[in-house]
Amino acid sequence: MRIAAVNADDEQLLAAVIGLGDRNRKTLGFLPHAAFRQAAQAATLLAAVEGSRLAGYALYGLPGDRVRLTHLCVDDHYRGQGINAELVNAISERHADRLGITLKCRKNYGLEKMWTRLGFQMRTEVAGRGQSREPLVVWWRSHGHPDLFTDIESPALVTAAMDCNIFADLHSSLPRNGAQETKALAATWLVDLLKLVVLPQLVAEIHNSGHAAERKVQIHALMGYHHPELEQIDEDQVLRNLIEAAWEDLGIELPRTPNDSADLAYVVQAHAAGVQLLVTRDEGLIALSPVAEKVCGVRILGPTDSVLAIDELTRAQAYQPGSLLGTAMTTAAVAAGQEQQHLVFLNKPAGEKQKAFKKRLRDFAALPGRWIRQQITDQDGRLLATYCHEIRDGELHVSLLRVDEQHALGATLARQLLFLLRQRCRTEGVEILRLSDPHLQRTVRAAAEEDAFRPAGDRSLVALVLDRLTDTPALDAHAAELAERLDLTLPPLTAPLPATAASAVEHAWWPVKITDAELPTFLIPVQPRWSYELFGYPEGLLARDHNLGLSREHVYYRAPLPRGESAPARILWYASSDDTMKVSAVFACSRLEQCVIDDGERLYGQFKHLGVYRRKDVLETSEKYAGQAMALRFSDTALFPSTVSHRRLVELGARHGQKVNVQSVSKISPDLLRALYEEGHRLR
Repeated sequence: MRIAAVNADDEQLLAAVIGLGDRNRKTLGFLPHAAFRQAAQAATLLAAVEGSRLAGYALYGLPGDRVRLTHLCVDDHYRGQGINAELVNAISERHADRLGITLKCRKNYGLEKMWTRLGFQMRTEVAGRGQSREPLVVWWRSHGHPDLFTDIESPALVTAAMDCNIFADLHSSLPRNGAQETKALAATWLVDLLKLVVLPQLVAEIHNSGHAAERKVQIHALMGYHHPELEQIDEDQVLRNLIEAAWEDLGIELPRTPNDSADLAYVVQAHAAGVQLLVTRDEGLIALSPVAEKVCGVRILGPTDSVLAIDELTRAQAYQPGSLLGTAMTTAAVAAGQEQQHLVFLNKPAGEKQKAFKKRLRDFAALPGRWIRQQITDQDGRLLATYCHEIRDGELHVSLLRVDEQHALGATLARQLLFLLRQRCRTEGVEILRLSDPHLQRTVRAAAEEDAFRPAGDRSLVALVLDRLTDTPALDAHAAELAERLDLTLPPLTAPLPATAASAVEHAWWPVKITDAELPTFLIPVQPRWSYELFGYPEGLLARDHNLGLSREHVYYRAPLPRGESAPARILWYASSDDTMKVSAVFACSRLEQCVIDDGERLYGQFKHLGVYRRKDVLETSEKYAGQAMALRFSDTALFPSTVSHRRLVELGARHGQKVNVQSVSKISPDLLRALYEEGHRLR
């Protein structure tokens, strides 16, 4: 038996894999054929082949630092021969640096013994899809690396609105042409990744249906979906803007048919609901996606494309610092007597009572010398977030952290505020960040779990903020001391940590740097203009709003000329000099998460949610290289308290046997990293 990656050009084998998947659709669920081809191109589709006959296959994805197993399928004639184990072992061998493999499987399939035999452990249960919402078991197979995250997979959701065709595909009692493509949206593996919601236009169309029996079926199905609130906007003006942009940008005169008015209503309502994805099979509506995205920030995709882009969409919706940059937000101290206004943050779904919440707010207000209370509002005075914290017993206690969950940027604000609080810990020299809000919102909890907060015995969530440069044994010993104090169970760290595991630890315990890990470091030069736009360095270049602190995640574009860059890795940022500013210094360290070379237009579309760069900026870079550019997606930036000058950089490089080139990307040795990091922190 041979286990090998399916080559995207091997049409015969690929067709056999797709056929086997289709024959087992009843248990596997529908997966678009394009998803098989995408996996083959990404080398994440393995086949077990005996001679020329397909025995089984495994299809998986690589989100973040783990493997997500989507399909594991063995042909009936080969079952009971251990082929599933060979496929799973092959995945683990190919991706041994990843933390492990996760999957979801319906509980009523009764496959517990099989998954256990394959080395998986039950981690939790989640509700499934459909009317029955059959529970799903989340399984995890560890690769033996320290796993500091409580959740196996990011709990961030892609929220998508459906048009009437998509809804009917999922719930009609009658056969529908083309409905099979839509069934992919109901796949088991998409549970906790995709949330389908209903807009008023869909409700109206269902109620106006002339088929009484079908209308009754679909009205009943509506009850199983969330109906987001719509913000008050000038819908007529937005509609006019869409019509004008369709003509100017696409040469399309709207409305072309009576259905166009209904289609545009979906776009306008999605915009008002803060929903950034509309799913449809209407090709005419999909053709309007560039205009809908430009005017309303709403992307329009078919079911297959929505499934193929799920990881990209998840990241784009969960964290949008680019949208924060374009929004006039104000951070200010909470004035006394604001309890009534802050009731917008009452967490009713978690059982919080209005009377008790108001009392907590008054208790905070009664001790202004103890609690630091902040609120964030938009340009219209709308409350978007509030938080309250104090430093006590060597910890930063956050007793209240709430965001407007109905706002399109609610999830982004939650993630940004958690990073802001981590930065506060670093500034104050505090190593423990504790969220003790007794009624944490789902949005905040999701952001915290993604940020490696762990549950403590008192129902709070805690994270470590370790501002140190250290080797693995010393870090392990220090973390163990803190864990004992906090009554936490932390996995041991064993040197040398592979790159993926080390990067995960440096994210979880930011801003720690592990000197003996197998994690490369690259020195990357950046012009002062972009160092300021991305990091606010050097200060004083332009007026800048620092209220929300440094963005957690960014993208940097450069020439598509690889210099050995690979992710995960660290980046040491070197601000060069130009006609406007003489800088020439190393000033920050970040975590490199992704390195992509592609068409400039496509790169901009993929990363524009991270902000800073405009389309023309990216195209200016790419047009010099046949339309190609390189995008470096990075996060967890820590600015040096003291910059390292070019002269000192060269001196330290020579001392450690490395000639430093600041004209392009260069790899830095662990010894030089230590020297530069210590130099940049010498004032601490």
